[in-house]
Amino acid sequence: MNLLLLAVSVAAATVQTLPVARLVDAVRQALPFPSSDQSGEMPSEGGAQHRWFVVWPTAADPRIVIKANPLHPDTQQASVEAMDAIQRAIEQAERRAQASYDRAIAEVKRTGKPADVDGISLDDEGVAGERIDADLEVSIQLEPATSFELATEHAPVVTPGGVGPSWVVRTAANAYQDPSTQRGRERFRPAEARLYFGVIERPTVARRGDRHLYAVTITAEKDAFCVVIRGNEGLVGRLVAAGDWRRLD
Repeated sequence: MNLLLLAVSVAAATVQTLPVARLVDAVRQALPFPSSDQSGEMPSEGGAQHRWFVVWPTAADPRIVIKANPLHPDTQQASVEAMDAIQRAIEQAERRAQASYDRAIAEVKRTGKPADVDGISLDDEGVAGERIDADLEVSIQLEPATSFELATEHAPVVTPGGVGPSWVVRTAANAYQDPSTQRGRERFRPAEARLYFGVIERPTVARRGDRHLYAVTITAEKDAFCVVIRGNEGLVGRLVAAGDWRRLD
């Protein structure tokens, strides 16, 4: 009985890992980049020659992740520009906080009652940090073909999938006002493409009221699934166009 249970467990594990192996086969030709070293933070060859490298799936992390080489000149320049933008945003936040403090002091002197003071938080870095994080990485992963909501300035666009996926739902990279925050904090939405397999009906997109929030409704068939590609807009587009998605049919 124990041997039978072991055999069933091994078969189940094989079935679970098979789609990830097929996903690797589907995108490998579109990723002519070196693999990562054991740390997953540098290309295996080291040096600044390659702009991108790939962290291939493991049992602990079934995603495929493309990362920017931190030693490459383009990556370093983008990081410097992002830090400059973050610093400017923080300086503006400091000026707003000082002005709020000055108003509060004046109000106390005038009325004798304490007033609220706007402080500084991580939110005051603006979208520069989120933008650089999105620009320097792409993740590819398998997910269930389910309906979802996302906050974005630009509505997701649905197109026929062509060879391989039934449908592709794409969202352009954009900055948007987060509807879940009281003051509508500005956030950055990375570029995203969702490739649906086994979904017959066209996905529908509907805006939720007057907020920057959209609902995408998926009517999934049995065994339907989705490949989610998210991050650097250029690489997302390249993967959608150059992936051998027939391998996942």
